[in-house]
Amino acid sequence: MGKIRRIKVETEEGKIFTPLNVALHMVDKLFSLTPPRPTSKVLDAGCGWGVFIEAMIMWCKKRGIKLPEVVGIEIDEQLARRAREKFRKIKNVKIIIGDFLSISKEELGEFDYIISNPPYISYEKIRPEKRDLYKKLFKTAYGRFDTYFLFFEKSLELLKPNGRLVFVTPEKYLYVLSARELRKLLAQYWVEEIELLPEDTFSGVLAYPAITVVVKTSPRKTRIIYRDGTIDFVNLLKDGSPWLRPSSWHVKPGYYVKLGTLALKLSAGIATGRDEIFVIPKSKLREELKPFAYPTVSGAELARFEPGEEIDYDKLEHIMLIPYSRDGRLLSEEEARPLIKYLSRWKCELESRYIVKKGRRPWYAFHEKPPLSKVLKPKILWPDIAKEPAFYVDSKGLIVPRHNTYYLVPKDPNIISDLIEWLNSKYVSEWLKAHCQRAANGYLRLQSHVLKELPVPKEIIKPKWIEKLMGGE
Repeated sequence: MGKIRRIKVETEEGKIFTPLNVALHMVDKLFSLTPPRPTSKVLDAGCGWGVFIEAMIMWCKKRGIKLPEVVGIEIDEQLARRAREKFRKIKNVKIIIGDFLSISKEELGEFDYIISNPPYISYEKIRPEKRDLYKKLFKTAYGRFDTYFLFFEKSLELLKPNGRLVFVTPEKYLYVLSARELRKLLAQYWVEEIELLPEDTFSGVLAYPAITVVVKTSPRKTRIIYRDGTIDFVNLLKDGSPWLRPSSWHVKPGYYVKLGTLALKLSAGIATGRDEIFVIPKSKLREELKPFAYPTVSGAELARFEPGEEIDYDKLEHIMLIPYSRDGRLLSEEEARPLIKYLSRWKCELESRYIVKKGRRPWYAFHEKPPLSKVLKPKILWPDIAKEPAFYVDSKGLIVPRHNTYYLVPKDPNIISDLIEWLNSKYVSEWLKAHCQRAANGYLRLQSHVLKELPVPKEIIKPKWIEKLMGGE
């Protein structure tokens, strides 16, 4: 197993073009144990300009083996025409222009070998109509799926019994929640090998790639090659649970960052000092109080939503009345006249609070000054106490969480979709169970000082943000 050298790669939207040495490494995994026969059929799914085909030609020529029939499929017409021109003198190579995910099995037939570096297009970048179509066609179009999940599924459908498949993809499918159905599918076959490539394999692109080798036969033990060179032989879980072992978090120094370094704010929610006064049912909100009203949620209310789900504001039953401006300044009684009038019926009770008596705060002030300028941003929410850890998304940043709800506002809101999947993964759940304090009946206290130490894979961070995020505020 040769060391993967650094080679500069080109990138386009959803594509990371494969260096030739990586392609040769993958073709060797594809052919070395079961060399192709002249009658064999090979598919290059999403062939681009044909680097895998070039690697196959080189591999076969070096060993004096006749090149089998090779079919390349590419949706980008310019790249496909470039490949056609490149291999026009080789009769065994055929390039098809088309969408691999839309072409039927009847049109393509079955293959003895399939190889690919499929496009990595995240859920947010897939057009809504395409998302809906994929959800109808593919079992792996689950949650916030990525297109490369679907390439796995379609390729396995086209692969003959005992056929071999070799893909290079991000390693995220090994642990993220959205890849649960993909892991279930792959576990039906023999995942012969998973090799975690060096993180700088694709120079200039933070991809944390993995090569996956699948044989379409009954499952056996999988060889996992970690980045430090250690090798494990494991039986992969078949229920969709993550496949990476927790110890792999620390395989390479610097591979993970602490959650706290990514946060603009990570804290417990707003402490009003009298929720029974400042928090009211949305149905009882008067018109004159609307300028001071914000959607709010408690830790218990979060359980009404699915983990990872974007919170539907219409389903929230309460609002918080806030006598502060968006920059956190306490409004004067004149500025907040309708709210002051409403609160005045509880003035004596509010005046009895410690912060008013000893802290010399105005009678209608909160227990603590709310950092609204940071709270009212896209964020992730979770309850302070839970039987099982679960995290939720406030994508528009409208919710003001109550004190029994924690929230994380990332410095870069673009990482929320990837981060929420990591936070809801089994590995994070296991890590939290090992590090959090216990409340009564085995419940976990998901406190901010613990969450700040939680390891997060660097892959989640967009490359251009790394320096800014790690530099802090």
